[in-house]
Amino acid sequence: MVNCRKCGAPLSLDQAYCPYCGEPNPEAQEHLKKLQEMNEQFENASREVAAEVKKSRKGYGILVILVMLLLANLVIFVMHAKSYDIAERIIASKMTESEIKARLDKYLEAGEYMEMALFMNKFSLSYRDYEDYSRIAWLADLQNRMTDSVTRYLFSTDPYEDPLVSTCRAIGDYEEEYVRLNKRDVSETVRLHTEKINGEVNGFLRNFLGLTEQDIARIKDMNESALLILVNERLNNEK
Repeated sequence: MVNCRKCGAPLSLDQAYCPYCGEPNPEAQEHLKKLQEMNEQFENASREVAAEVKKSRKGYGILVILVMLLLANLVIFVMHAKSYDIAERIIASKMTESEIKARLDKYLEAGEYMEMALFMNKFSLSYRDYEDYSRIAWLADLQNRMTDSVTRYLFSTDPYEDPLVSTCRAIGDYEEEYVRLNKRDVSETVRLHTEKINGEVNGFLRNFLGLTEQDIARIKDMNESALLILVNERLNNEK
């Protein structure tokens, strides 16, 4: 499960486009491309097996071939998943510090904050060596947790599930970190991208929870219970 980069709605890997806003889902498109490649490999292998079955007159020969086919496709699937991860790790291990920072700057320039956070986490880049990037990545991670929590609440089809409390907690966690960063003596780069992330968050809260600008400005002074009451009121007003 992934989230739409534009509206934050939850998307599965078989949805090439967001059904809510129409934004392309690059993860799904890449996933579908890989599945198509694997399907072509499977069909090729099936044709080869069919040819062998026609030549074989013994039942055990057919069984052996089918078992081999299943094992071969299982190996293809596992190796396909692992090879990408292994290749990435090999590439990252050979990158110089300047090359890593160039990659991180590319993420920042494109506004791909969550991708940057995933990259830093995957390769365990230290906070000490990449302090500014780490601050932005952590805020982006909290943003992702918040949008994920909100969309799970809004689009949940489980009548027994009500994750509104965790939604408000995620909003509070994000707001706490945003306020903390604003109080620190940070670089202009951190300040710039922090404000970009916060703009996305505020737009998300307005569009999906019906919060006003005044509501958003008050969040930093609210406890979890007060925020829960406010969000519940706005959602009821939207109905």
